[in-house]
Amino acid sequence: MSETGESNSVDNKQETSSSNEAKVKDQIKSDIKRKATRDKLDKEKKRKADDSFIIILPEKVKSLRAKIENRVVEILKGEPLINEKELILKLIARDTEIKDYYVKTQDISYLQFVLWDMAKKKVIYKAKILGDRKHVYFFLPEQLEQIKEKVIKAPKE
Repeated sequence: MSETGESNSVDNKQETSSSNEAKVKDQIKSDIKRKATRDKLDKEKKRKADDSFIIILPEKVKSLRAKIENRVVEILKGEPLINEKELILKLIARDTEIKDYYVKTQDISYLQFVLWDMAKKKVIYKAKILGDRKHVYFFLPEQLEQIKEKVIKAPKE
């Protein structure tokens, strides 16, 4: 009798452990599904956040960085494929606040940083001309169609 009692308790323990394993597996599956739906909703929110107009109004902005970014786009609209040096010179010439900053610091590294950051965020594109390894040229994304026939190699997206 004791043998059958022990075997029943062992069978009960095995059944309980297998049912616990099944519950854990079900819990993991539901967590994965929940996470997938949460990620999907997050992506949709990000897309909705990007659905806004971007307007060039350098006279309305307060910060120096915003003034620089607005002026860069303004300059590039008038003159596509301009090199970095000319673009910085035009920035300094067009805006008094940027000119005051340059006179005060005698440094263009912040202006270069803003340009490179804009290129990194794909607000503007940068390009190099074949054979000219020294200079970097900038243009707007909508101007890509104008120079598309001359492009040999494009960056991977």
